[in-house]
Amino acid sequence: MKIGPARALPLLLLCAGCFGGAPAAPPANAPPDAEIALFSARIEGFYKALEDVPLDALVTYQNKQLRDCFDTQGAFSDYFSALATEARQLYFRDTTARSVRIRNFDFANADEALVTVTFTSVHERALRFWSIHFDRWDTWHRGEDGIWRIVPAKL
Repeated sequence: MKIGPARALPLLLLCAGCFGGAPAAPPANAPPDAEIALFSARIEGFYKALEDVPLDALVTYQNKQLRDCFDTQGAFSDYFSALATEARQLYFRDTTARSVRIRNFDFANADEALVTVTFTSVHERALRFWSIHFDRWDTWHRGEDGIWRIVPAKL
């Protein structure tokens, strides 16, 4: 079926309205752009520090950069216990994430954000050569001091 130019123009205008146009406005509950940039840098640093290190090793547990992203020692322990357990149950080789990728983050309000992260590795058994992964949804809160920290889910 051929569509002539006279008929194609309305269709093109309709499609332009669906796929083009002005970018969406940021949600009203999001913090200012400068705060979003600081938050983005903080979560990138945190998740980058989890890449290529054993998630259940003492060296990871003693990392000050990682500890600074939690309010309490208990919160830190809960988070890493859940993370290492999931890596172990999925048979991550050496319980190590070869890549940690932030999928997205959304602000529930100016002081709370939900971050979706994918942890990818290779299987513990060498003959299973394909990649394996799991997703996490981490909640970050901005404290009274203005610093963003993770609030781990209860086990």
